[in-house]
Amino acid sequence: MTAHDWGDLSDDVAAAAMLAEALDAVQVRGVSYADARLIEAEELRLYSTLEAGVDERVENNLGIGIRVLYNGSWGFASLPVWSSADLRTAAERALANARAADSVSGAYRSELPPLPPASGRYQTEVVVDPFGVSASARYELLAAVLSAASAPAEIVTAQAGLNAKRQHRHFASTEGSVQHQHFIESGAMALVNAAGNGTLQRRSFPNSFHGNTAQAGWEYVEGLRMVEEADRIGREAVELLTAPLAPSGYADFIIGPAQMALQIHESTGHALELDRILGDEANYAGTSFITKDAAGSMRYGSPAVNITSDPTVPGTRGSFGFDDEGVPASRQPLITEGIIQNFLSTRDSAARIGAQSTGAARSDGWGYLPVCFSTNVFLEPGEGSTEELEERLGDGFYIDDNRSWSIDERRHDFQFGTEVAYEVKKGRRGRLLRGFSYGGTTPQFWQSVEAVAGPEEFKAFGMPCGKGEPKQWGFLGHGASPTLVRDVRIGVDR
Repeated sequence: MTAHDWGDLSDDVAAAAMLAEALDAVQVRGVSYADARLIEAEELRLYSTLEAGVDERVENNLGIGIRVLYNGSWGFASLPVWSSADLRTAAERALANARAADSVSGAYRSELPPLPPASGRYQTEVVVDPFGVSASARYELLAAVLSAASAPAEIVTAQAGLNAKRQHRHFASTEGSVQHQHFIESGAMALVNAAGNGTLQRRSFPNSFHGNTAQAGWEYVEGLRMVEEADRIGREAVELLTAPLAPSGYADFIIGPAQMALQIHESTGHALELDRILGDEANYAGTSFITKDAAGSMRYGSPAVNITSDPTVPGTRGSFGFDDEGVPASRQPLITEGIIQNFLSTRDSAARIGAQSTGAARSDGWGYLPVCFSTNVFLEPGEGSTEELEERLGDGFYIDDNRSWSIDERRHDFQFGTEVAYEVKKGRRGRLLRGFSYGGTTPQFWQSVEAVAGPEEFKAFGMPCGKGEPKQWGFLGHGASPTLVRDVRIGVDR
């Protein structure tokens, strides 16, 4: 018995038979390609605040989504699966939708280059099943986190949360691919607000952006040491109430891994999504300033900037064996020594520029079409410790944990505020400052990167991301080591 032995779709053989039955229903003249995704998911979320008790929710679903390419026109349909009849009904609806799209005069026709069949199995390595942890253990941890975080009298709001998710994801295509993936995620968060001295200050852990979730078991939550960290952020929020305001102007500073994760997400991950570059995606945060001919020629950052997409790295929300079009996971250099090398792409979008998919087609379950999302997009580490990077900085700041962000509809102009900033004098970290913010343009920022700390300082964060119309959630990973930037504009947010 393992953590993956749950639900109705744990049996790969039975799932493969169901997928074959669905695909058999669309094998008609005019259909050049079809794929089916059979998914069962269950998610547990608990949140607790000072003002209210624990809000616990468990959601589960099981269904099928089918895509059909008929005479170059796509059709998609999805259904919850209650019986085998639903498999064929979903398939017939997808085919009918493709035929309806084909009947539109002048409609765009897709050409999907063939992909060699790839079959296999992938699963998250888990030590402790998060769904096997008792309710009393979860509730006791939440209570202890809240108590530690809210100990200072100046704390006016506090929130603690735990989450776990497990999925069986099965895929098959008319090209002969049959894939089985079994995922388990675990995460936690704590957030406090302190009030006083005419200001309100926030601190959070392990990341301000919905905490952090890893592709792992309950052992990940235990390793976070949530109670100790909740005590720390409570005290830091109070300290910020009387901390001096960060200055304005231009400055050199080091950005911590949590803030770098959001910087990468907003100004690199989204900007390199090929559907935005091609103009196919403009909903939900716009297109991109990067052009489709940028690969191999466009200088995006300094020589210290090396960014990769690598879902083969285990343990984060962007880890998988195959994307949702059946493309095997692989490590892909996106930016090498500051020059753009490739994009995040799907099979359809890559074909339009004469390239191979980089395996970034992902969906929020069986009810949604796969779209281009980030995978694990990381800033590759450089050398040395954070202390050595601070010595290299000399005078400046060390900042981390996002407080606010804004970026334009082409991912070009941005501004971020952080929860904390530490003054650095002669390479030594000193007093805490509040209200730190920085901004500029994406190319200017990445070209200001002078150095990145070594792999021992690297941290990855699992993050949610909304995209598409209708909106769906993508779950991905971003990571970096502390990063030194020079001569960047600071100071607006208070």
